[in-house]
Amino acid sequence: MFSRYSSNLHQRDNRSSLFETRSASPYDDAPSKKDYKASLLSQLESQNEDELTTMSEKVLMLKNLGSRMGDEIKNSQLNIDDLHSTMTNTQTRLKNTFKRMMVMAKKTGISWKLWLLFFFLVWLWFFFVWLS
Repeated sequence: MFSRYSSNLHQRDNRSSLFETRSASPYDDAPSKKDYKASLLSQLESQNEDELTTMSEKVLMLKNLGSRMGDEIKNSQLNIDDLHSTMTNTQTRLKNTFKRMMVMAKKTGISWKLWLLFFFLVWLWFFFVWLS
C-alpha cells in the first residue's frame, strides 16, 4: 500500500531546525541576560526608602490635620450649643418682658399700641440726640 506520508522523517528535522535560531521573546520565562549591578539595586532600594519616608511623613501630616479638624469641630459644636442656650434664655427673657409690659398696659388703661408709640418716640429722641 502506498502511504501518504513517507518514512523519511528526516525532512521534519530540517523544518524544525529553522526555528532554533529565533530570538528570545521578552515574554519568555527563560532567565534574561540582563544582570543588574549591585550599585543599581542599592540605588533603587534607597529611592524606595526615600519614597517610603516621604509617604510616611505625608500620612503623619494628614493624621495631624484630621486630629486638628476634629478638635475644631468639637469646639465649634460647643460654641453652637452655648449660642443656642443663650438664644433660648434671651427668647424667654423677651417673652417675659413682653408679658409684663402687657400686664402694665392693662393696669394703666392705655393700649399697648400707645406704649409702643411712646417707646418709639423715646428711641427717636435718643437717636436724634446721638446724631447731633
